[in-house]
Amino acid sequence: MARRSQRRDALLAAAVEVVGERGVAGTTHRAVTERAEVPLATASYYFSSIDELIAEALTAFVRQRAEEMALPGDRVDEAPPAEVAEWYANQVMGLEKGKRLAFYEVLLNAARTPELQDAARNALRSYQDWAVAGLNAAGAPRGTSGARAFVALGLGFGLLHLVEERDSDTDELFAALRDLFIGSILDPDEHTAWTQRLATHPSASDQD
Repeated sequence: MARRSQRRDALLAAAVEVVGERGVAGTTHRAVTERAEVPLATASYYFSSIDELIAEALTAFVRQRAEEMALPGDRVDEAPPAEVAEWYANQVMGLEKGKRLAFYEVLLNAARTPELQDAARNALRSYQDWAVAGLNAAGAPRGTSGARAFVALGLGFGLLHLVEERDSDTDELFAALRDLFIGSILDPDEHTAWTQRLATHPSASDQD
């Protein structure tokens, strides 16, 4: 029984690696079993199709990713916003390339693959939870309605890092998240004033 469980787990882990390298469309039974170092027939023994294998592997992977993104239990209610931003930036940018690619594959394929939708939504919800914690800690006057913007910022930086990797990406993401927190805690009058200022083209005298 233990050997069977080990083989199944090896297939799931291998599937995530192959998806990260080849994408969902390029993942086959042969590629997964070769990576897992098990006979080709093993995949068919545990899973009815390659789609089932991929869906289960990615669901388990994203569930683990959600757990990794959660703030440490003893810091959820007392972490200052800057610490929350630093934690998130390190978690987003610290993910190795293959797993980052697999994660984006989940997000991209969730729209057309029902088996992945719950996993993708749960993962994004875990990303949003840390932003809610930071906004609550900051006492944002508009509440936590802007939490999705923090998620989008992190996902965008992660995607850019895949295309053009820079050593400064973690620091830049932290700075951008910090600035977004600053914007979120402006009182209504300050927010209105800055909204109006940004909507106005600076005059020549302002530029001098």
